[in-house]
Parts: sequence; C-alpha cells; structure tokens
Amino acid sequence: MVRKRGFKLNLEHLVEQAVRDGFGALSEFESKRLLASYGIPVCREKLADPFSPAEICRAAREIGYPVVLKANGRKITHKTEKGLVCLGIRDEEQLLAAAGELRSRINGLECDGFLVQEMLAAKRELLCGLTRDQAFGPCVAFGLGGITAEVLDDVAFRMAPLTGREALELLDDFRGRKILDSFRGEEPADREALAGLLAALGRLGDMAGIESIDVNPVLIVEGRPVVVDALVTLKPGAGKKAAEEKPPVAKELWESLFRPRRLAIVGVSRSLTHPGRLMLESLRGIGYNGEIYLVNPEIAEIDGLPVYPSLKDAGAGGPLDLVLVAVGSSLAPQVLREAGAVGARWAVVLTSGYSELGTPEGETKEAEILTVAREQNIRLIGPNCIGVYSPGGGVAFFPQQEPRPGIIGGFAQSGSITAFFELLLKERGMFASRLVSIGNALDVGPEELMAYLGEDPETKIIISYLEGVRRPRRFFETLRKVDKPVIIYKAGVSRSGSRAAASHTGALAGSARLWEGMFKQTGVVSVGDLEELVDAAAAFYYLRNENLAGRKMAVFTSQGGAGVSGADACEGFGFELAALSDETKKKLREIMPGAGTSWQNPVDMGFGSIVPKIFRQSLLAVAQDPGVDLLLVVGGAPTHLGRRLFMVEEFADWLAELAPAIKKPLAAVMNIPLMSRESYNLLHRAGIPVYSSVHRAVRALKRFYDFAERRARLGRPPGIKSGF
Repeated sequence: MVRKRGFKLNLEHLVEQAVRDGFGALSEFESKRLLASYGIPVCREKLADPFSPAEICRAAREIGYPVVLKANGRKITHKTEKGLVCLGIRDEEQLLAAAGELRSRINGLECDGFLVQEMLAAKRELLCGLTRDQAFGPCVAFGLGGITAEVLDDVAFRMAPLTGREALELLDDFRGRKILDSFRGEEPADREALAGLLAALGRLGDMAGIESIDVNPVLIVEGRPVVVDALVTLKPGAGKKAAEEKPPVAKELWESLFRPRRLAIVGVSRSLTHPGRLMLESLRGIGYNGEIYLVNPEIAEIDGLPVYPSLKDAGAGGPLDLVLVAVGSSLAPQVLREAGAVGARWAVVLTSGYSELGTPEGETKEAEILTVAREQNIRLIGPNCIGVYSPGGGVAFFPQQEPRPGIIGGFAQSGSITAFFELLLKERGMFASRLVSIGNALDVGPEELMAYLGEDPETKIIISYLEGVRRPRRFFETLRKVDKPVIIYKAGVSRSGSRAAASHTGALAGSARLWEGMFKQTGVVSVGDLEELVDAAAAFYYLRNENLAGRKMAVFTSQGGAGVSGADACEGFGFELAALSDETKKKLREIMPGAGTSWQNPVDMGFGSIVPKIFRQSLLAVAQDPGVDLLLVVGGAPTHLGRRLFMVEEFADWLAELAPAIKKPLAAVMNIPLMSRESYNLLHRAGIPVYSSVHRAVRALKRFYDFAERRARLGRPPGIKSGF
C-alpha cells in the first residue's frame, strides 16, 4: 500500500504526534529533518510523489546527478536488504527505471514517497547515535560506521547531554580514531563539526518519546561530516523523568553515622565470631568513647556490660545516632520499628539473606526492611555488609583497626574488599578518613556516599569497589560534581562477572562500555583490580603536592634489564624517556665507573650503585637535568658482599635521604619482600610511593598524570598540577 503523507513537517510536534498515533519510528526523511533542525548537517534530498515521474525527475535535476532513490515511510526499515535503495543513478532514464522497480517492491508497505538524495562519494564512514539505556538514560555513541559497523564493533559512549569538550574527547575514544586524520589523500575531518554533531545528538536526548537515533553512515566529505541515513525510533514514555524514588540524605545526618555519640548493637552475642560481638570488640579496640547499648533478650551481660531485652528497655539518654543490626533477616523489620520508636537516625544491617540470594523471598524481605525504614525515618546501610570504619569518630568494623585518621575515603559493595582497603592502605603508609561497606546498597548507596565524600573536608582521595549501581544516571550526575581524585575498580564487566555480582550483592552490573564511557567523561580513574587501585592511590597520595611539568621521565637503576623494562613501560603508558643534556652526561661519566654503566637514559649505575657517594651524586645529577620532569628509581642491586643478595636496605636509606633535595616527582621500585618494614616506611615518610615492579609503578604514574592533565584542561588549576 502506498500512502503519501503531507510534506509539510511540524517539527515542533513531530515526535509527540507520531508517538500519539502509535508509530514506532519516524521516516528517514522526517528523521533527517529533525536532525537538521538541531544543526546537524544532512545531505541534500527531496521527497517526491512515487507516482509522479515528473516530480521525481524534477527533484533529481534540482539536486544534480548522480542521485540515490529510496522508498520512504515510517514503517519502512532495512531498506537495503529489501531492495528499496537504488544507488548511483546517473541520468533520467536510469531514474525512471529505478522508480518503476521501487514501485513494484513496495506493495503492502506504507510508503510516504520516494526520497531523491545526492550521491556522495567518501572514503570514510562513521557511526553516530543516541541510545536511551534503561539505567544510564540517554547516551551518545560514536565509532566506525557503514555496513561493517557491527563486524568492526568499534564504538565508544558518553552520557548525554555532552559539553563541547566532552564531545571532542569522545572523538579520540575509539580504536579507529586515526581515520579522522589525513586519510588516503583526503583532508582531516573537521573535529569541531563532528563534536557539534555529537553534542546536538545529546540535546535530542531531552526530547520525550525518542528511544534511539541511529545515524549511519556519517560521511566525511571534504573534511566535513554529512549525514546520509538516519532513523529515529520512538517509544511512549521514553525520556520522561522518573519520580525520585528515595529522599536525599540530609547533610547533618552524616555526622551521626561517622561520629555517633550514642549507638546500639542489636543481636550482640557471647560468641567472638558473631557479627554483633565483632562490632563490640571493634568499637572497644578503636577507642570509641560514646554511649553503647547492647541488646539481646537472651543475655543479661557481656564482660560486665549490661545487655537489654530491647531497644526500648535500654533507655538511652537521647535519640540513637546509629543502630547496628546483627539479627536474622526475619527479625530485622521488628528491630527497625523499635529503632524508629527510640528516634534512631541510622541502621546498619549486617546480616545477609536478602536480594543477593536471587530468590523472591530475599527480594520480599529486602523490600520490607526498606518500607519499615522509610516509615520510621531511618536511613539504611546494607544489608549484607560489615559496617562502617571512621577512625576520627571511633567507629570500626574489625578489632585492631588503625585509630589514626587519614585522607582517603571509600566504599565497597564487598565486605572483604572494604576490609582490604584499610589493610592495604596501611601497608603502603596511607590511612583512611572513612570506609563504608554498603553491601546490597538498598537505601544509601554509591550515589549518596560519593556526594558526601566529594564534599567531606577530611577526604582528599576517594576509592571504591563497585559491582553495580541501582541508579547509574544519578551516580553519573554526582561524579560530574566531584572535584577530587576518584579511583574505582568496577567489577562484573564480563558476563560471568555480571552474574557473580548479581548473586553477591543483587547488583545490576550494566554495560561495560557505558561504565567505561561514564568514567572517562567524569574523570574517574578506572582500574582493573584491587592491586591497581592501591597502586594508583599511592601515586595520588604521595605525589599530591608535586608540581607536574611534563611526562619526560628518567629511569635510574643499577640493573640493565630494569632499564629496558622502564623504557618499554614509559612508551606503553604515554611517557617519554627524557633526553639527558650533554652537561648531565659529562657529570655522570665523571662520577660513575666506566664498566657496566650507561650514561644515557635509562641510567645504569652498575656496581657503582653500592657506593653511597656515587649513588647520591649520580641521582642528583639526573634529577637536576632541566629536560627531566620526573624520576623512576629502581633499586635492589645484585651484590657479592657476602651479607645478602640485594642491597635493598641501603638503597632505601640513601633514596629517602636524598628525596628532599629532589624537587621533582619521584617513585621507587624495590624488591619489597626483601625489605624490612622500617625501610619500607622510611621511603613512605620521605613521600616516595614504592612499587614492586616497573610496570606497576609506571601504570600508577600514568593514572596520576592523566588525572592532573585533565584538570589542567578544565582550568583547575593552571598548568599541569595535581591541584587537590
């Protein structure tokens, strides 16, 4: 069936009316007119009556041969596969023949007309688009296009709307980005025009009713992008903002969580391995000096402390700041009701048995405790978590946790990883301000904690382990506002990992590409495992006050192999081996013995490294070279002194002694298993991050430098400085 729709388009109400009429898409012609109204460059084309040869020919003459002829309609999709596209039409005779063929093929289709389009020749085909993800909301896509787009699968994403800078960054985030440079005799693509196209697509994400926009291909013609095909799909309700499903956490409430004056442990036990008893011993161990009320109807006292049958019987001298819930999932709702009755502000539900089970029963129990918490005006941490660590407030989740507060705050959906955060930071000479195990994150989760830590004056660096986020869009909007280093290990990116995450915390892992795009867009330092997270944190922690001049690195070692590894790592992670000046090389020749040494960068001291004077003078000479921006010192030289195989201790002592005189960023690689704790700590006290391999060191430095340079591009602060 051929149905010719009126050619005059009311763009203002086009989408709204099409959705109301029950259509699932706009026609190609309508799609491109909509794009053009947002400033997106589209090819020249005209819509003609399919039964008017004169109108079809007139359209072709006005556009100029060669042309393309297509069937057009809201229900006509996959035109190429259905034979509804004729390419390379060079004259009127071919045009009329093609029109006849199309008319014979559109029987049963609702065709609005024939689209007569200029035939453009181009060597580069790109894909642009807008997709509305159920969790992330509107996202802009960009990558390699054309008929091989699905095979090449080279597409990157950003959350919409996009700033101009974010759109430009997206252009560099796909593997085939070199196609935007000069290509097979063609001039470079106009990056500003492409960025403008992507930003305009992002703005279309605000239009209700649009489900997706597929713009493929976008041709690069004389350097400029031109859209030659587009499809806007529609869906009732798409783009409408969902009602806020949970209230924000009032700022004054956070003090009650991290510095509680009165708290209760419900479900305390005499068993030292019970979660309730662990909480009691943890509070004792860290030196909590507030009021503690213990509750268990079956126990009268523990170690001389009274235990009450209920929270009401405890008779607290005022509202409870925090209730630690260590009872089974079936008892938790009643505990929350009692907590609300005595004015509790927070509840940490430690026990499991909820949505992480993946059963209807677990989901029902989780929904019930959330309903009760809302009714009682209580905010929840957990369930299925290990609690809160806040050394400044005397709160801990394990006995013998470090009472010294630091500047690194974080949260994790895994209880064990939350605990490892504190242990691994301490091992590297770093300390935490607050750490929160959020478990299933039923109520307060990553969005709220990220917002809090972003404004917390005691937290300078934020770390996190995530399996999923209930509201990724809100998390993205929060990350955009955070002006601190944020280091995230996002697990559950593979199919198997996603299933494991769901069974662990009931989390929806989401698309790995969307997470990756969101992290890049917001400047998050994304890492692949816990080891890399702590490595990156060490670079930020120890180098945070350094002035960064550039990426020209000097590798200083006593091991030739380590020097080669350093050179490879430099290139692999975006650094450049600094070219030492003739003056520096002259100094090194005078200082270092000739045999087994190298005066080039990487600098190899050979056995001169076992002589303190040679070590000190050589390192200072390299550090003072104006062409060197940062130093990587690789220690632990093989020796035959009869004492031990490696001079690790001496190397650490000498390096720590020299550190104040080196006015440039400095990192060390040492054989950590052979070091004494004192030597390890000595380097940390000197402000030197220490790594166990060259690869790990340079990778961590890259994370730090990438973050600092991004801040510089944003104007915070001027120059390449860490600025936090």
